[in-house]
Amino acid sequence: MAKENLSGVKFVERGYGQVEPNHLSAQRTGQIYAQLPAAADIEMLQNGQFVKYDYQKSVVDFEGKGEWMLVYNEVKVYRDYLYDADFAMINRNYIAKVYNPVGADDVDMGRTRDYTDITTPADPYEVDSIEDPFAHSWAKAAPGMMPEGTRMVPRVFKTNVGDIFTTNLVDEDELALGDILSPRDADGILAKGEGDMQWEVVKVYTMPDHQKGVKLMRIK
Repeated sequence: MAKENLSGVKFVERGYGQVEPNHLSAQRTGQIYAQLPAAADIEMLQNGQFVKYDYQKSVVDFEGKGEWMLVYNEVKVYRDYLYDADFAMINRNYIAKVYNPVGADDVDMGRTRDYTDITTPADPYEVDSIEDPFAHSWAKAAPGMMPEGTRMVPRVFKTNVGDIFTTNLVDEDELALGDILSPRDADGILAKGEGDMQWEVVKVYTMPDHQKGVKLMRIK
């Protein structure tokens, strides 16, 4: 269990950033995305961080033209004494490479296994029987690979005005009711400021593990 701040963010007391969903509209609208990998130069994504869903570049980054999206990954810890604060998506822990097993634009017969030597011969009494069940062109297509150097695929939520969640991933020493927070351009971490997306501190609160936290409502 983490005993020190691993997040690099001031408001976190120990471990990494956390999210407690209170009223996130994406859980009803289905506006949850997990198809694009994080850009190769992103070393870590914490719950409560914001990213851009940069579909034109086929990556999640901090530079896309779209709206900021909330990082809210499923917490995966593998020991009984570990909790939400012990989880962050860290680049070195992931090895995802293939975007689509049959998604490449071109067909590369040399990259797909020939199944004819391990399947039974076609049945002469079955009109649709073939010796190679994977003879279709899509089965022979080369896999579509993720962009070079990408390894992890985060789950991100589209948020709307009125959404509410609790977090401690804020790069400020102290927070008070009415403070306005916005994602920073450099890393998508919330800090005081009035950017394109704004969250108001509506309650100075605690996280489920009793670390200090704040309840936020989106106002812009």
